[in-house]
Amino acid sequence: MPSDEIPISGSSIATGVEPEPSGAVPGDASAESIEASTQAAREAGLVAAREMAETPAFNRWATGTLAGDTRGGFDSGASRRPRWPFVLAIAALTATLAAQMGFHFRSELVRNLPAAGAVFAALDVSVPLSRQSDLISIEASDLQADKARGLFVLQAVLHNRAEYAQAWPALELTLIDANDAVVARRVMAAADYLPQGSDLTTFPGGAEVPVRLWIDANGLGAAGYRLYVFYP
Repeated sequence: MPSDEIPISGSSIATGVEPEPSGAVPGDASAESIEASTQAAREAGLVAAREMAETPAFNRWATGTLAGDTRGGFDSGASRRPRWPFVLAIAALTATLAAQMGFHFRSELVRNLPAAGAVFAALDVSVPLSRQSDLISIEASDLQADKARGLFVLQAVLHNRAEYAQAWPALELTLIDANDAVVARRVMAAADYLPQGSDLTTFPGGAEVPVRLWIDANGLGAAGYRLYVFYP
């Protein structure tokens, strides 16, 4: 019975496609075409020719970071600014403030630090005596009528309860009628209520000083009084 097989001669089958020559590498033609196109573009001036160096480009920011400079290699003008003018200005302001406070509280300063008195004396700065009215009290007072003279007699005792000397305070005498209405008021300085020849500058610490005044209050209808000690 005849066979339907077609005899095959040789070792290959003709498929209509010629085999590539031996030694050819796929893609060489495309690489050559790209290089040729690039070369043609360079010659036409469409691509700028540039030599690529193998050395990495210099990075100023990276250099500053690697060197530990947080400013990125840039110098700061503020870091070179001298600081001594600011130190001198602060010292001068501090000294001025201390001098003003020392002058304002010089009475208290001399009282607690007696040696400071010599400093103020050398500077020809007067130091006033303390004027703390809360440490001066009226221990006793009385207002009586002196019918023989037609006057009122005010008697009182002032007590400086401070352990240090103070300035003499002022006294305010207020006369009132039976309805507690003010009929007269008078403010008296130390020269008005101290005896003649008294020291009018210093009220010694812990001292008690009697006060005796004659007051002309006839016709005022005074029935009582109020006595107040203060520093003007």
